[in-house]
Amino acid sequence: MNTPQTKKSRAALLSAALLALSMPLAAQDTGPAQWISPEARAVVDSMSAYLRTLKTFQIEGLSSRDELTALGYKVQNNERSVLTVNRQDNKLRSEVTGDIRNRTFIYDGDRLTIYSPDDAVFARVDAPDSLPKLIGGLLNAGIEMPMIDVLYQAGAGNLMEDVRGGVLLGESNINGVSCYHLAFRQATIDWQLWVEKGARPLPCKILITTRYEVGDPQYQATLRWNLQPKIDSSTFVFTPPKGVNEIPFNDPASLKEVTAGGDR
Repeated sequence: MNTPQTKKSRAALLSAALLALSMPLAAQDTGPAQWISPEARAVVDSMSAYLRTLKTFQIEGLSSRDELTALGYKVQNNERSVLTVNRQDNKLRSEVTGDIRNRTFIYDGDRLTIYSPDDAVFARVDAPDSLPKLIGGLLNAGIEMPMIDVLYQAGAGNLMEDVRGGVLLGESNINGVSCYHLAFRQATIDWQLWVEKGARPLPCKILITTRYEVGDPQYQATLRWNLQPKIDSSTFVFTPPKGVNEIPFNDPASLKEVTAGGDR
């Protein structure tokens, strides 16, 4: 129940959070000063540690991304993605449907296949021999795959690396799940994170605001997790549909460049 006292407390907390986020800002543009509240860091550390224990999982993501048109309109593009991962066997499948494009990504431990049903084509390339290396290669090659940031964090990522300020704002409910609500600031973006409370500290929602761009465009995604997905022999296998043609993979070497340095 939102009593006047509760609203007053929330307003005070939000003011304190905004102050905490803004205090390092003067130093952000001139140096790497960082201030993250112990509470916020504890939630992120717990989430990161838990993600790294997961062997198989599936995430359904519903996301939206702002786009500024040539006429000055800010429009929202929506997307649904389903990511299935088997970390024990180094395999993944990502299926994406949305306003801008439809794509399927399949990694079987040896090769990466990208399928575009809209164009009736697919490309296949030899890939690094582990998921962390593959993710590093995808980032290196500039290939956009939904929830790649979650995958990176589940491997060896460090969410706090470029953060200048961060606070725990309080608690919130995302799709019926009780979550911690956190806010962070980097040099050019602000982002918010909602992490499930309790024994499964999973990220449930992320919201990213790009500062210093016209319209302050945002990207947001809500995530639904399945920690016991149904995986069969066909999950990580791509069989081209009739009429679909194979095309060359642009710059295949870019996927391999990170292997010399080991896992990211």
